[in-house]
Amino acid sequence: MVSHAILDITDDNTPTPLPTLTSPHVPNHTPHPHTDFATMASTEDKYSVLLPTYNERENLPIIVYLLVKTFKQHDINWEIVIIDDNSPDGTQEIAGQLAKVYGEDRILLRPRAGKLGLGTAYIYGIQFATGNFIIIMDADFSHHPKFIPQFIRLQKQHNYDLVSGTRYRSGGGVYGWDLKRKVIRCGPHPAVQSTLKGG
Repeated sequence: MVSHAILDITDDNTPTPLPTLTSPHVPNHTPHPHTDFATMASTEDKYSVLLPTYNERENLPIIVYLLVKTFKQHDINWEIVIIDDNSPDGTQEIAGQLAKVYGEDRILLRPRAGKLGLGTAYIYGIQFATGNFIIIMDADFSHHPKFIPQFIRLQKQHNYDLVSGTRYRSGGGVYGWDLKRKVIRCGPHPAVQSTLKGG
């Protein structure tokens, strides 16, 4: 059984942890309230962000900047794996420039031959990840990097196998999405569904 929690991403930017499964290996003790789990993670763990892209030339530098800023502020060991589906807008060229700025050991461009879909992009990207934890997110700002330390903290506190965020609980929300996109994304993320089903 996979132990996991869901974070309720609310309008006031305060995630509320909502454990949905308990883990048989969750410690019985309560961690000290002042323990900095993000800092603790930096000495023991590495986090690989899988970032699928298609025509994200304008968004990519900003989302990467926000990710790097978050990781540096919290002293988290990281890498970003960019999986680009042969974007015609020059996304790969931007990714190459970002690798020069931040380091080719930090920004890994792993392109594919064509537009093959989001789910398969994550599956493809994971084989290049060198971290012992995987973070999956989109490059279009629908997932904000500022929540990552809270995900890490929750995982460390309870030893969860998986932590997921949702906008569809009370108090959450999305802005700028049309009805079609909201309907498509109302369910759990495909990667989360696959993990929980054991697929």
